Amino acid sequence: MLAVSFFSCCIDARNFHSKLLSMTFSHEDWQQLQHLRAQFLDRRAGHLDYWTTPRVLELYEHTFAQRIAWKWQHVLAELLQLRWQPPALPLLDWGCGTGIAARTFLRYFHSSSVTLYDRSTLALKFSQEKIRSEFPHITLLPFDERTSFCGIVLLSHIITELSDSALDTLLTQLRSAAAILWVESGDRYASRKLIEVREALRTSFHIVAPCTHQGACGLLLPEHRAHWCHHFAKPPQEAFTQARWADFKAHLGIDLSDLPLSYLVLDKHPIHVLSSDTARLIGRARLYKGYALLLACSAHAWQSIALRLASFPRLIGR
Repeated sequence: MLAVSFFSCCIDARNFHSKLLSMTFSHEDWQQLQHLRAQFLDRRAGHLDYWTTPRVLELYEHTFAQRIAWKWQHVLAELLQLRWQPPALPLLDWGCGTGIAARTFLRYFHSSSVTLYDRSTLALKFSQEKIRSEFPHITLLPFDERTSFCGIVLLSHIITELSDSALDTLLTQLRSAAAILWVESGDRYASRKLIEVREALRTSFHIVAPCTHQGACGLLLPEHRAHWCHHFAKPPQEAFTQARWADFKAHLGIDLSDLPLSYLVLDKHPIHVLSSDTARLIGRARLYKGYALLLACSAHAWQSIALRLASFPRLIGR
């Protein structure tokens, strides 16, 4: 049995008070959100520009973007726990959409300048306005393919929209970055694609998170093909107490208590190295009568570990 000290991915993100304006959703608005979600789930979002009107961006900002922000809060809070600090370089939010990734990052870490990039001019304008409103002291720089990738690069929920050739092109550009923070959904497809990214870039960067080691991903072994690297963020209390989220759940059928994600954080600068016996919990513990089964990843192995619930009562109900 591998002796490990578990590094928990269950971290409460800092609670930021929502600054969202009250917003009334019409029947057509809910239909538009349902259509957007169907495009994302079917992986059709990369085919056409789905930011068709400013209203669509506003609808997204008040709903899906907030859930993405909760995922980013989870990742950024973990980076603070790891004592990671971003390099003092410009920030690029690539495929920015409403700019929620950049705004959430800036609530945790300082940057003097930000570049936003999106294929949609509507999304670019929307995200720039949001940045100016919340962070008026920050300089917004235009996107330049030759130089904008050289600082900190944020990528959020875009991997399912990229063809293989587009992803290869992006990876070539990302090799010039100083640090990369990439957050995706927690489904198997997105997670497996992000593992491909990890393997393509790991010789050029230090792996900050979620991995506890710098070697090849153990999930690439044939015997682990059924698994994927995913984690769960904790939604804020407002997801269960505010009427707008109850309406969101009713119209879209999304379980608000379930916030799975996959992510990857890379840095070219030296990082705090974890003990070689540190293991990462994958997904959630599966509870059985008298024991819990955990999937754990470490530098030594990727394996299932059984824990007696009597010895770990806090696992019950998690």
